[in-house]
Amino acid sequence: MRKLYDTLSRTLFLYNFSIRSRLILYFLFLVLLPTTIISITIYKKSTDIITRNMNTSIENNLNLIQDHLAQRFESADNAMISLYLNNEFADVISSNRPTDSTGIINELTALNKILENFPVNGTTGGKGVPMLYMLNRPEYTQYNFSRRVYNMDLISLKPWYLGIPARSNFTVVGLSSLNSQFTLKFAKRLFGIRHAQLPYVGLLTVDIPVAELSPLLDHYKPTPGSRIYVADQTGTLAISPDDTLLGQNLSTQDYYSGMLGSIPASPGFHSFRHTLQGEPMLVYFKQVEATGWTILSFSPVRELNGELASFQRVMYLVLAVCMLVSLLMALLLSENISAPIRKFIQSMSHAESGNFNIIIRYKRKDEFAYLFSRYNKLLLQIKALIDKLYVTELRKKEAELQTLQAQINPHFLYNTLDSINWIAIHHEIPEISQMVTSLSDFFRYSLSKGKNIIPLKDELRQVESYLQIQHFRFRDKLEYELEEADPAVLEQCLVVKLSLQPLVENAIIHGIQKRRGKGRIRIRVESSAELLCISVFDDGLGDDPGRLNALLTDKDQQHTAYGIRNVQMRIQQFFGEGYGIRYYANPEDGRGLLAVLRFPVVTTWEEAGTDADDDYRG
Repeated sequence: MRKLYDTLSRTLFLYNFSIRSRLILYFLFLVLLPTTIISITIYKKSTDIITRNMNTSIENNLNLIQDHLAQRFESADNAMISLYLNNEFADVISSNRPTDSTGIINELTALNKILENFPVNGTTGGKGVPMLYMLNRPEYTQYNFSRRVYNMDLISLKPWYLGIPARSNFTVVGLSSLNSQFTLKFAKRLFGIRHAQLPYVGLLTVDIPVAELSPLLDHYKPTPGSRIYVADQTGTLAISPDDTLLGQNLSTQDYYSGMLGSIPASPGFHSFRHTLQGEPMLVYFKQVEATGWTILSFSPVRELNGELASFQRVMYLVLAVCMLVSLLMALLLSENISAPIRKFIQSMSHAESGNFNIIIRYKRKDEFAYLFSRYNKLLLQIKALIDKLYVTELRKKEAELQTLQAQINPHFLYNTLDSINWIAIHHEIPEISQMVTSLSDFFRYSLSKGKNIIPLKDELRQVESYLQIQHFRFRDKLEYELEEADPAVLEQCLVVKLSLQPLVENAIIHGIQKRRGKGRIRIRVESSAELLCISVFDDGLGDDPGRLNALLTDKDQQHTAYGIRNVQMRIQQFFGEGYGIRYYANPEDGRGLLAVLRFPVVTTWEEAGTDADDDYRG
């Protein structure tokens, strides 16, 4: 299980980020996730509540319109009943038909007077226009001087009249027009209530101007941009705030299919969405069961969702504020935690480069304070151990060198070589004399009175003595050349003793000695303001420069190439890791190797432990 967890952890992309970035992401996730879930939940719940309240409000408005229309219809019916029950009016319509023109005129005059003087007032104070159509009064056409009383033949073929139910006393006819004005027409059949047989005598109508009902629709519209219409049982718009739409039939409108799809078996309150003139609309409609009329409400969705949009803006503002505060808190928290870690990493990088004097100063009283306290103690202990080890190793090397030098008594060696030299001169053997002199010089400069740092000219003389000895040995195979250098550089610059001879020795043994024919070694000295370079060119068999350079730095190959590794270690011990040996392919002869010794330009050096008894002899 633990391995599976580690595998999953490594595959997560978050582990590629820094601790500070992860802390910010974790904190933002922990804060924003519940905030977002809560906000979305509240928004959805509020949306449901607002939508439900909005639907309830619109339904109540449509019910109020329905009730108001019912009151107006009832008011018109009551007015017609009141007129119908008027004694004078009842007597006239219940009397027998006049037989002469005088009786016709008197009847027409009486009816016109009653209708002209009898108001039909609505609840809003508007006045309806009563009209009477008498049965079997063709003379009215001949003597008609009234605008209220007509013969039944005038309307007997009208569709609205033919559509009045036979047994209906009061009928809402629907949209009509009177004197170039749209009206709602109401009709009531009349019978001779004073006659014994109660014969059917005519039809009473009342026309109420539609303009009196239009303000009612504006009063109950849910939003400023909403529009409410009332259609009669045939689907014709009977009441509208826009007079140009009166008389239009719903079946000609593209939203009529949506109404048909929403109407169930029983009438009631319904709604659907529809785009009208490029704007999304929410269409509400309610069928009035008593009359078969339909009340429609068209409301822009953007206005109905005004509260939702306002709540949405507040929710976004809250989320933005939460995100900003969370980000600031995450930055503060991550900085509070990652800053000590960065300080710790910085101190470790200094310690890795060998600087153990960087002590972490931390004033807080938390877990990092304990960690840094122990870390500072560890650095001090490591520094003390390194210093102790460095001094021990330095003393050990000095002791080894002193032991080596003690094994060779310089005075005995020089006296012996001097005796051999005089014997060779006495017997006239110049080769032996020259070789012994070179060997004597070689040892003299090698010992250098026990010093580790010597002038460059002494190092070059020691190498020249070594080359002279090797030239006697490999007379037919070896040539050498020491290029002239600046005398000031030779006199003033200091180098590590015995640093050049191992390179020349390697060039002879591994390069010149193994090749066919005569080989050549050339030594060149170059210097700048801060760098001294000694180049050893050879045209031997050569080797891989990369492999040789790797041997100089590979700690696992301590027993290989001991000579050059020893030179590299001593140079870096005295002058630092930026200096030492570097191998290249010979750029001049096309074969062999080029070894370059790099030293800093040093002209003064103080060393302790010099052997005053050692002396140069020549």
